[in-house]
Amino acid sequence: MSKKKRKHYQVYEGLRCAMTLCFISGYVNAFTYMTQGKRFAGVQTGNLLSFAIRLSEQQLKEALQFLLPMIVFMLGQSFTYFMHRWATKKGLHWYLLSSVMLTGLAFGTALFTPFLPSNVTVAALAFFASIQVDTFKTLRGASYANVMMTGNIKNAAYLLTKGLYEKNHELTHIGRNTLIVILAFAVGVVCSTLLCIAYGEYALMPILMPLLYVNYLLAQEFYHIQTKIKPIKRT
Repeated sequence: MSKKKRKHYQVYEGLRCAMTLCFISGYVNAFTYMTQGKRFAGVQTGNLLSFAIRLSEQQLKEALQFLLPMIVFMLGQSFTYFMHRWATKKGLHWYLLSSVMLTGLAFGTALFTPFLPSNVTVAALAFFASIQVDTFKTLRGASYANVMMTGNIKNAAYLLTKGLYEKNHELTHIGRNTLIVILAFAVGVVCSTLLCIAYGEYALMPILMPLLYVNYLLAQEFYHIQTKIKPIKRT
């Protein structure tokens, strides 16, 4: 019997890229929670809960603090939509462009966070999370979320159960990969929490390392694609 041909996936939907992105999300969300008034950059369900609770307690000023990242996150979705259209029209590598934008945004925020008002930092990182989650949506052909983990936790449990029971190796692998990115998110939370305890707002700077790694992976793929496109020789 011949071996089943292995599927080829783009770098942006590979497991290494997804793990790194989920680590980044866990790190950034833990950073804003620890240093920016228990608010989340990307986990908007948490912000919505806190907003509604403060509102019911008639703490309007505090409630509005949790409303800010939600509004900016929504604006980030609009920005990503139009940027994606523009990049497609110009024939640009959208995933690499998005990754470069994320790195620039993270660098500027990390550099000035110790000197900026908390609301500016939270807004910048909510915008960051919005771009990230809307750019990278697939993991080896399957949908996943790299900022919010609720759907991933549900899918991991369902796919592993269904895959193992029905002896469907493809579903089992998808469930396994989803579980791996959940663990990567948790590792990011742990690292961020420990560094925030030790260094406060200066703990955001190390997030540049995994972001640069994502840039490297995408740039490497882009280079290989470009080198395969040979110019037509004129006779």
